[in-house]
Order: sequence, then structure tokens, then C-alpha cells
Amino acid sequence: MVVTLNASAIYGCEETLAQKQKPTKSKEWLEAECLKLARQTLGGSEIQRVTIRQLRPQGTGPNWKVADIIPQPALPLSVEIRAKLAHLPGRYAVEDES
Repeated sequence: MVVTLNASAIYGCEETLAQKQKPTKSKEWLEAECLKLARQTLGGSEIQRVTIRQLRPQGTGPNWKVADIIPQPALPLSVEIRAKLAHLPGRYAVEDES
């Protein structure tokens, strides 16, 4: 008996395994963690909220990203905050909202 799998079936399994290896956190937890790090940035103490958006990646990429920083800081500070938060989507997966 020969079993053949198409590439998309194998790829889908790899994606699921990659996402499951990351700790899964709630949207609220991730937003709170982003806010904490944003406020630690020099000039970021006025940040009141950070929102995230869930993604549906085709591959093994992150399943969420930072959507908004409220209030929107000046561009140089926004770039610095987003750089400070950039590692989080690779470290944690957001719980599926559906």
C-alpha cells in the first residue's frame, strides 16, 4: 500500500505545528503586554492603549500584529515603539477568536 500526500497537506500540518509551539495568549493579554512595553519606551508614558489585529497567515508566520497605538505618537516615537514590539508576534500566538 502506498500513501501519497500532496504538498499542501504537508504544508498545512507544518503551519499548525509551528503555531502550536508558540505559547498562546489572549488578545487582552497581548494588548496589555504591548502597552507595558510601549510605556517603557522613552516618551511612551502617554500611550493609553495598544490594539492588535489577528491575521490568517498562509505560512508559518505570526498570526497577529500591532494595529494601533493610542494616542498616535509622533512618527519617530511610533517607529521606536513598533520596533520594541516587533519581536512579540514571533514569540506568542493569539488565541483564535472564531
